[in-house]
Amino acid sequence: MKQFPPICPDFVVELMSPSDRLKDIQDKMKEYINNGARLGWLIAPGMRRVEIYRPQQAVEVLEAPATLSGDDVLPGFILNLSSIW
Repeated sequence: MKQFPPICPDFVVELMSPSDRLKDIQDKMKEYINNGARLGWLIAPGMRRVEIYRPQQAVEVLEAPATLSGDDVLPGFILNLSSIW
């Protein structure tokens, strides 16, 4: 049986849809971080909120931020969120 290698991206983004359950997506984000992701954004347009996940740090919650920074994982990358809100 062919298997996929156990790899995880450095950066993940989840854009929550109206049918998603917040806890399910939060659990998925924690799983990414626990498996080696260095930065994760959970963007919840309906709640006008972003949760930022980083290894060994508390989740950072932002209310309707104008932009998001890629930190040291994506240096210089800025996501403009004005079209989402």
